[in-house]
Amino acid sequence: YPKMSIALNKTGRPIAYSCSWPAYEGGLPPKINYTVLGDICNLWRNFGDIQDSWESVLNIIEWYGNNQDELQPAAGPGRWNDPDMLIIGNFGLSYEQSKVQMALWAILAAPLFMSSDLRTISEDAKHILQNKLLIYINQDSLGIQGQRIMQWRHFEVWKRILFNGQFAIAVMNNGTDGMPRPFATNLALLGILDCKEGYKIYDVLEQVFLGDFALDTTINIQVTPTGVVLLFLRPLCSFT
Repeated sequence: YPKMSIALNKTGRPIAYSCSWPAYEGGLPPKINYTVLGDICNLWRNFGDIQDSWESVLNIIEWYGNNQDELQPAAGPGRWNDPDMLIIGNFGLSYEQSKVQMALWAILAAPLFMSSDLRTISEDAKHILQNKLLIYINQDSLGIQGQRIMQWRHFEVWKRILFNGQFAIAVMNNGTDGMPRPFATNLALLGILDCKEGYKIYDVLEQVFLGDFALDTTINIQVTPTGVVLLFLRPLCSFT
């Protein structure tokens, strides 16, 4: 891999170089030195191959959350953790589970490589994959990988810091039973306190503006089993 990196750079052409060896070595320090890795590769697989199933997607998400203290600092512009391909549009995920993969990959600042048959892909899958605000979150110029900030019963809350005082929040329900579950929080509880005037909040996947929220205003959402709500927060004050 290092020799190939040198050879690619000698071409003088812009080339994205993806490496696999972290996955072969367990993906974690001390076997993997992410400082050195970031000088050699632009993106790298950390974990096992994704399979076309919800179990596989959830397993990858949990591994990233459980090891985020080692993985999150390694990511940044030109050097990305890669949780593997998007399987949206195949057979293993429901519509709601497909939203989970797209939302969490955006939070993780993951490369978005599709692995599906474009000749037969459904309109629902295209609707998820072509969500412009979600892609905007994924491609944020700061390149800061998000982190899991809370686990409570079936819920997980993930937060990503974005450019110009913006944030993305994913609330995932990994339960498999019952109806959609209510979830309530506020900006202060999420640790979002930078703009005292509050934030505009958008439901990214439903493409709905939810309104302006003060720091202590309750945010009430419903999250389907094996589903997610992805929120985009834009500050009411200026950070420019």
